[in-house]
Amino acid sequence: MIFRVEQGCFSYQELVLLQDINLTVQTGEMLAILGPNGVGKTTLVKCMLGFLSWSKGESLIDGNSIKGYSRNQLSKKIGYVPQLKSFPFSYTVEELVLMGRNPYINFFSQPQKEDYCQVEQVLKGFNLQHLLRREINQLSGGETQLILIARALVAGPELLVLDEPELNLDLANQLKIFETLSKLVAEEKIGCVINTHHPINALQYSQKSLLLRGKHDYLYGETREIVNQKNLAQTYQLSPTYFNIFNQKLFG
Repeated sequence: MIFRVEQGCFSYQELVLLQDINLTVQTGEMLAILGPNGVGKTTLVKCMLGFLSWSKGESLIDGNSIKGYSRNQLSKKIGYVPQLKSFPFSYTVEELVLMGRNPYINFFSQPQKEDYCQVEQVLKGFNLQHLLRREINQLSGGETQLILIARALVAGPELLVLDEPELNLDLANQLKIFETLSKLVAEEKIGCVINTHHPINALQYSQKSLLLRGKHDYLYGETREIVNQKNLAQTYQLSPTYFNIFNQKLFG
């Protein structure tokens, strides 16, 4: 799959938040979206997926506008993992992941043996099959995030989109999440888009990055060319002292 945004613009009332966004992500590639709070990272993700309508421009799958896809068809093509939140009901892991099979289950029918097999297969791939009967509210943050990724993957999408998957996770769990995603991109041959606050994750795992800088400005390209000291300093208003201290703490 080749997913593209062409000339994407979004305005909220009279405020122009995103302007002339152009990006491409394809199978076997990870794209990181970065930027300060309030510049529109989550809004960009929602516009890309059609949850919000572009004021101008469009999102395309293999050259075809996503407007031509039903929500069911789109759910089979693109898996979405929103920000990690608590659940109002204590579903079991099996029940929650099974929800990802909804595009294949008729409204008036029950899940079939194949649906349950897909759930078990995805969980086994994450080495989480032992959690099948556990209640989701009893899991750790890292386990819960992996289960949400499993729910998105059980539909067999070609593109996975995640909104801050490392949110509220400790360093070890952040590493586990990104290692898992990197493995999926490399081995399962899917595309991946990640909205993240951490440039080091972009540098470590993504091939491309889009850096939203505010005031309708952004940078897009190969990660090593976009996520560098100059661009980060300008975008986040950081002084050289910050990078000196960071490097000393990290490498000193």
